[in-house]
Amino acid sequence: MKIGIPRALYYYEHYPFWETYFHKLGFEIVLSRKTNKEIMDWGVFYAVDGACLPVKIYHGHVYDLVQKNVDYIFIPRIISVVQREYICPKFMGLPDMICSSVPNLPTVLVPVIDARRNGWKVFQAYFALGRKFASPAKVVQAYYRACKALQMKQNSPIISVKPNRLTLGILGHEYLIYDDYLTMGIVSRLKAGGYNLYTLDSFDSNLLKHFREPSFKRMFWTSGRKIINGTNYLKEQVDGFISLVAFSCGTDSLVCDLVERFCQRNQIPHLLLNLDEHTGQAGIFTRLEAFLDMLERRAVHEVNCSSHGELLHSL
Repeated sequence: MKIGIPRALYYYEHYPFWETYFHKLGFEIVLSRKTNKEIMDWGVFYAVDGACLPVKIYHGHVYDLVQKNVDYIFIPRIISVVQREYICPKFMGLPDMICSSVPNLPTVLVPVIDARRNGWKVFQAYFALGRKFASPAKVVQAYYRACKALQMKQNSPIISVKPNRLTLGILGHEYLIYDDYLTMGIVSRLKAGGYNLYTLDSFDSNLLKHFREPSFKRMFWTSGRKIINGTNYLKEQVDGFISLVAFSCGTDSLVCDLVERFCQRNQIPHLLLNLDEHTGQAGIFTRLEAFLDMLERRAVHEVNCSSHGELLHSL
C-alpha cells in the first residue's frame, strides 16, 4: 500500500513521526515533490480565496500526490499539539478544504490530533487509524517508535557558531524557513554567506518553555509561543532577527507585532519579510542586503547606529 504525505506545513516538524509510524505499519511512503512553480500554480488554482500562501502550497502538494497514484493521502486534522495551546485554525479545516476543492482524490486518512487536555487523545487517534491496517500490538509498537523518532529530532541541537561572524536569529514557521522555493533561498543564501544562524528548532524543544517574556501573557498559539520565547532566549546571542512571514497569516500578524515591540525595547535590529505568490526576488534580496549592511556597520560603530531609526545624536 502506498500512502502519500504532502511535503508542506507540519511535514517539516512531524515527518520523523509520520515516516516511522507508517513504515512500521507496512506502508510505502510517497512524498510530494519539493515546492516548485507548478505546485504553487496548482495550489493557487485549487485553494479558496484568502488562504495564506502555505495553505495554497499544501493544496498543490496534495494534487501532486494525486498524480502519483497513491492509495491513501494523509491529511490530519490538527487542533492542538501541546496541552492548553492551539495551532492555526486553518489546520482544523484543512481536510475539508482539500476534499472540497482538489479533484480525483484517493482515500484520505484524517485522524484528529488534539492534545489540548493530554497526550492520550493523540495516542487514541493514531491507534484508531492504525487498527484499520494492523494488529493492536503492531500499532502500539509503531506509535512508540514514532514518538522516539520525533523526540530525537526535537532534542538534537544543530548549532555551529563561527567566530567573528554576524549571528542572526531566523524567526518563523518551519514550513516557511525550510521551503527554499517559498523563501526564495534566503536561508541558503545566508548560510552560503557564512553567517551564524539560529532557528527555533536549533534548540531542545523543552528549553524555550522556560524563557517566556514576562511582559506578555502566555501565548495560546503553539507557534507564537515558540517565536516569542525564542526571541527572548536569543536576545543576547544575536546581532539581529529576521522574521519570515506568510502574507495574510492571522496568527503571525499579531505575533510579529509583539516581536517588533520586543526588539525595539531591547534595541535589537529586526527585519520583517512578508511572502506570498507575488513576492519578487529582487525586492526581498535588496531589503536583505541593506539589513545585513546595516548590521555590519553597527558592529563597527555601534554607538552611532540605531536599531530602529531613532535620532541618537543631534548636530
